[in-house]
Amino acid sequence: MHEVGELLIGKVTGVKPYALFLTFEDGSQGLLHISEISDEFIRDIEKYGTFNDEMRVKVLSIDHNNGFLRVSYKQVDPEDRYNTHDNNKKISPISVTEADFTPLKEKLPEWIADTLKKAKEEK
Repeated sequence: MHEVGELLIGKVTGVKPYALFLTFEDGSQGLLHISEISDEFIRDIEKYGTFNDEMRVKVLSIDHNNGFLRVSYKQVDPEDRYNTHDNNKKISPISVTEADFTPLKEKLPEWIADTLKKAKEEK
């Protein structure tokens, strides 16, 4: 049986625009409402979790009729957080130099000549 305040690792089994549904190792289920993911405005919940991601959450309340858990990610201490979804992945700018195009630059005249030759042959 779980307790309020307990930290659990759950697997995302459902995604809705307003919440992630989690299943825990013992088979219990819980709801991570969008308001309990971050203090920041969330436009797309899938930036924080998608199907089969795992995350550590804190139990906020337990429905004793069915054992359903209401959980929070943002209330987990930052040093204890765990989330397999890579929502912090930064896309680095592409570094391109003229040398990167050298093979194309060398082949371009040949490709143009071949294309013009084929076009003349087709006429």
